[in-house]
Amino acid sequence: MTDYLKIYEKFKDVKEVKDYIDDIILLRHHYATQQYSQMQDHIRKLMNKHLVETLAWNAVNTSQPTTIEQSYINAEHFLQMQGAKIITKTVKNYAQRLSKEEIEFVKSLEVIRN
Repeated sequence: MTDYLKIYEKFKDVKEVKDYIDDIILLRHHYATQQYSQMQDHIRKLMNKHLVETLAWNAVNTSQPTTIEQSYINAEHFLQMQGAKIITKTVKNYAQRLSKEEIEFVKSLEVIRN
């Protein structure tokens, strides 16, 4: 499967999705450049930005990350789910922009989220 960001970039003309993409890019930049303190700060900002979703995520995922790598992976998974939510709630007829496999991918995340 393609990196989920490639799928979501098809919606970068929608402000909410563009902001979301920027959050992913910044998270990945901090991790790749080993700016772990900034990465953790960014994750905290994301948690505050998506407070309700974060609370639900943490209720389901009771094993909290204990390492930088686990924290990064957890944030990536959370953002992957958030992207599906943002797209399906914000973009009318979102499926028209996606391939059959991409539609199934987004729908699978939507099912998990509900």
